[in-house]
Amino acid sequence: MIELHGWLAIGETYKDEDLFPQSEIDRINKTVKEIILNCDYKITLQYSNGCAYINTLHCSNHRTPEVYTIIKAYKHISEVATGSYGMIYLKDDEDKDHYNDFQVYVFKKGKCIQRDDIDFSPCIPTIEDEVIR
Repeated sequence: MIELHGWLAIGETYKDEDLFPQSEIDRINKTVKEIILNCDYKITLQYSNGCAYINTLHCSNHRTPEVYTIIKAYKHISEVATGSYGMIYLKDDEDKDHYNDFQVYVFKKGKCIQRDDIDFSPCIPTIEDEVIR
């Protein structure tokens, strides 16, 4: 089973915004919206307190192309809008190397870092009990 939870706060740049031209901000915002529209895999864009956020929940029985598309979209947005930051938590019980773990994708300053989770992993016994039959 695949379980993917993601969120990203979208910021045009992590540098001094006063020095960033409005035309560049407009271009970034247009690109981000195009990425989200073209992805079409449960990525929702919403605004709160004047800031843009995307959220994603994807669950399926097996790893599907949507998982790669979602991760790729988050990476692309964080590269285009370098002030963006957020995370994707991914659990894939069919991944032979991480079947009992969550993987974390951390997005900040235009980069994506993949790391092992320390809060929920190993899933058994951290969040689930082992089934003994």
